[in-house]
Amino acid sequence: MRLIIFACVALAFAVAAPAQTLSANIPPWARELLTADFDAVNGGRASLVGLDAALAIRVTLVPRDGGVARVIRYERTDQAADLALRRFTGHPRQGWWLWGPDTPAYLAVGETDQAELAQLARSAIGVGGRLSAPQEENAPCPSGEAAYVEIAQGQATPFTAVRACLADDVVSVLARRLSDLAGSQDEGALNASAIAELMAQDRAFAAAADEDGVQAAFQAFARDDALSFTPGQEPSEGPAGIDRRFSGWPPGARLLWEPRFARVSARGDMGWTWGEALFASADGERLTSWYVAIWQRDLDGVWKWVVDIRTDGPPEPSPGLQERAANPPD
Repeated sequence: MRLIIFACVALAFAVAAPAQTLSANIPPWARELLTADFDAVNGGRASLVGLDAALAIRVTLVPRDGGVARVIRYERTDQAADLALRRFTGHPRQGWWLWGPDTPAYLAVGETDQAELAQLARSAIGVGGRLSAPQEENAPCPSGEAAYVEIAQGQATPFTAVRACLADDVVSVLARRLSDLAGSQDEGALNASAIAELMAQDRAFAAAADEDGVQAAFQAFARDDALSFTPGQEPSEGPAGIDRRFSGWPPGARLLWEPRFARVSARGDMGWTWGEALFASADGERLTSWYVAIWQRDLDGVWKWVVDIRTDGPPEPSPGLQERAANPPD
C-alpha cells in the first residue's frame, strides 16, 4: 500500500486535503509528496497560486532507486525569502514516509541566492523547458533523480516542467540549486542534520537552565508526559513532577551540562543525547553526573525531552564545565 505517514492528528488533515486541486499532469511519483505540501491558510490546497509571493518555486525531487525524497518550496515576498523543506524516505514504487514533523523545516535565503533563483526561474519560464530532449520514465538516469518543477509569479498560472532524470538544462539547474540550498540530499545528510538540530536543542536547554533557572527550563523543554529519574528520588512525571523535583532547589545553585553525543531514529522523530552535568551550589559544593535524555519532536517540529535519566558522574568535572561554573551568566 502506498502511504505517506503523518504525525498524529496531522494525518487526518493531510489526507483530507482536496486532491482535485492537484493538476492531472503531475507525474505519479510526485503526486504523493505534493499532497503532503498542503497550505492550511488556503484551505489545504497543494498549489502555488494565491500564496501572496512575488516569486514561488516548488521542486519535488525523487531518487528513482529510493532513498530521500524532498519537496522544496521557495517563496519570496516584500518582507522575506525562505525555503520550506519537507523530507521523506522510501521508494517510488513502495511509497514514502514523512521524515520528521508534519511542519516543514524553514531556511532563510540570502540576497545573492535570491537573485540567482530569480534569474534561473526567468530562464526556465522563458525557454519553457525546451532545452532538454523528451525523456522516457524507464530510461537510464545518470543523475539518479527525477524532478517536478513549478514556478509561479503572483496569481499567474504556474509554469511546470517534468524531468524524469535531471540533465543539464536550465530547469534541472534550478532544481539542483534549490536542492543544494535545502540540503538533506541523502540518508547521511538527513541524519547528520537531525543530530545537529538535537545537539543544538540540548545546548539551548542547558543555556536556558543557567539563565532562566532549572525549574523554568525543564518545564519549557519538556513534553507534558515527560519522566525524570534522579538517584535517591522517586521518578517524577509531567509538569507537577518537575515542580516537585525542583521545589527545594538551593538559592543560587546552578545545574550545568554539555551533550557529548546524539542519535536520531530513521524516521527523524525521536532521538537521544548523553553527556556530563555539574551541580554547583553557592557555597562551592560540586557534584558531577552523567545524563541520558530521550527526545521527541512535537507537531511543530520542536524537540522536547520525554525522559531524563541521571547517574553518578566522573570524579572531576570536565574543564569546560569547571570554566562555566566559575563564570556565572550575566
